[in-house]
Amino acid sequence: MVEAAYKLSINQQKVVLLLASSIKPGDENFQPYQINIKDFANLLGLKNKNFYNEISHLTKDLLSRTLSITTEDSLLQINWLSSVQYFKGSGVIELCFDPKMKPYLLQMKERFTTYRLKEVIQLKSSFSIRIYELLKQYEKIGERIFLLEALRQHLGIGSEEYLLYGDFKRRVLLASQTELAAKTNISFDFEEIKEGRKVTKIRFVIHAQASEESFDPVVQGALFQLAEHGNLANPELEIILAELPKEYQKQKSIRKLVADALAQYGTEHVIRNIRYANDNSNATNPGSNVAKGANYRNYLSKTLKNDFGLAYQEDQEALKAKEEAARAKAKAEMLLKRQEEDRIEKEKSLLAKAQEFIQKLDPDEQREVEAAAILSLPPEMQKMALESRITAKIAIRRAMERVVIERYFKDESLNQNSAQSSSGEE
Repeated sequence: MVEAAYKLSINQQKVVLLLASSIKPGDENFQPYQINIKDFANLLGLKNKNFYNEISHLTKDLLSRTLSITTEDSLLQINWLSSVQYFKGSGVIELCFDPKMKPYLLQMKERFTTYRLKEVIQLKSSFSIRIYELLKQYEKIGERIFLLEALRQHLGIGSEEYLLYGDFKRRVLLASQTELAAKTNISFDFEEIKEGRKVTKIRFVIHAQASEESFDPVVQGALFQLAEHGNLANPELEIILAELPKEYQKQKSIRKLVADALAQYGTEHVIRNIRYANDNSNATNPGSNVAKGANYRNYLSKTLKNDFGLAYQEDQEALKAKEEAARAKAKAEMLLKRQEEDRIEKEKSLLAKAQEFIQKLDPDEQREVEAAAILSLPPEMQKMALESRITAKIAIRRAMERVVIERYFKDESLNQNSAQSSSGEE
């Protein structure tokens, strides 16, 4: 459900969270869950006398809201609630989840996300709640990467909203970063991953942190997904198991192997060795290592025991750094080549302008420019010029072009040099 695509207002999200926290571990079917209207109004910060009407509009709109849950073989589009009932004079409302929500909320024994309702009920942004949920899944792993477009879909952001990445960053990422750090038990930093100049992925780095314990008594101690209930699986383990090739994820022997290694070595050790096994086992990558057999379980067991993944990870990081350095060097060389080509082209353009300019001078002006050009030559070349030698004539012509550039196109020449200098500094 956390991975589903949907969009709710902040107060609608709080309705869903409070309702979910009412589910008991042994429930086999959804019960009609009741909420005290006054307490709930206080929780939502509704202070005016018409809060009954506000909550009524809120739940009516929630009845029409949907979420989309993608599985391996289907796309389920479903309403959050099947009914909302107000009992006159009782001060309570009764809400029921849609029956098709059962697999995602009742008797959960596999992958799930847990958190205390009190951590998020105080948040003011619906984006903050969604980002909290998405990152809380990966808290023990410490990072999570999203395609930017996929993240927008998770957050229910439409194609016409926050079209500029700068607006998305400011209104969604930075705002949620500030709020989670101030009010919850996790915080995050994020890195923008680009293709060319365009941001295409966001890498979140997740940090656990202590949170305040001064919460409204209405939600004090309330739990979302009943995290402490003993028959629920380890969510961290389920996320790590997702690193395995699909065909091995449900094999009991491999799940036990990974669970034991997680308890003995910790998350980082297990993940890097699973990745090593995925890349190097003949079972998943035929021919990668002809000296080894094709039994993935045995290969993974040896890998976990000997921590082959550590050196492999270091080698991969070193290779990545080397490739990045090579790319940076190639980019710098390409820049220098382009600058040199630009310089030559601009120099040719200036020479062409100078030659054209000289042709348009009257004879007296040409003689004056020629005299200035001769004086700019080295003494031995000046002597040859006075003797009217052919070699000197070529030198005089080049010198005349330089004199004209200096006199009449000086600004263009200076701009060219300045641009080259600036590019070199960059």
